Amino acid sequence: MSVIRALIAGLIDYAGLFPPAGLDMKTVIRNYAQYADGEESWALGRLIVPVSRLPEFTDAFNEVCCDEREKAWLLSVLGSNDPIDNEARIARFTQGAALIDTIELKAEDPEEAERLLSELPVSLEAYIEFPLEKTSEMLPVLVTHGARAKIRMGGLTPDAFPDSVAVARVMITCADAQLPFKATAGLHHPVRGMYRLTYDEDSPSGTMHGFVNVFLAAAVAWLGKEEDLVVATLNEESPQAFRFTEDTVSWHENALTAGQIGSMRRDFGIDFGSCSFLEPIDELKALGWL
Repeated sequence: MSVIRALIAGLIDYAGLFPPAGLDMKTVIRNYAQYADGEESWALGRLIVPVSRLPEFTDAFNEVCCDEREKAWLLSVLGSNDPIDNEARIARFTQGAALIDTIELKAEDPEEAERLLSELPVSLEAYIEFPLEKTSEMLPVLVTHGARAKIRMGGLTPDAFPDSVAVARVMITCADAQLPFKATAGLHHPVRGMYRLTYDEDSPSGTMHGFVNVFLAAAVAWLGKEEDLVVATLNEESPQAFRFTEDTVSWHENALTAGQIGSMRRDFGIDFGSCSFLEPIDELKALGWL
């Protein structure tokens, strides 16, 4: 596998229901079906659906996707803060052509994380989003329950984007604990830079993290490198700094092999949620990396 495929394979969870796209359920299902059958399907991850909208998903899926599919879709559901309700809604989900294997939850402190995780079906992989400054407090709970971390990388306003030092420290702490993570929000572009934050004509602009930066930085953290290098990788804003060959990716004095990237993706930096699948793919193509 080439290094860019090792980095991007299954990386992009499709979250078209959420801002700034905010599409309706039928459109999202049609889009996901198109992506799953397209030539870039190898880069597509799960479809993200709120647990409260699972009945709507089932109805729309049955209407839009009437054909038999060779491979079942995998869903990641966004759960509520009521673990009993989450379990009941998931148990009632009966769409056989789509399977729920992941749940994403949000907790403000270790006690809330413990409450949410203690009631989960054991078959589900769980991710917990939490305030970055509480990483050291939260990780013991996640480790105890075999859960994973979820790092929010942005939002609809400039102040929603965490600084690179905070992100680097979460990555390093998770790597030290051998705790996998996923990222979410604000990762529409491969390389860090100044971009419009929404699709509106009058959208504010801000500095957004790049998903290539994030997952290369994750590999650096996974390999036990210094915090300064993790931060510098997150902060790199020049696409020309990154050189992708068949076997390696390099930037400045640093280089990673396809094997190192693949190991990181399998065991540590799992994927990220994006309200667009085409935008990240098209920008990778424009850079000549795909």
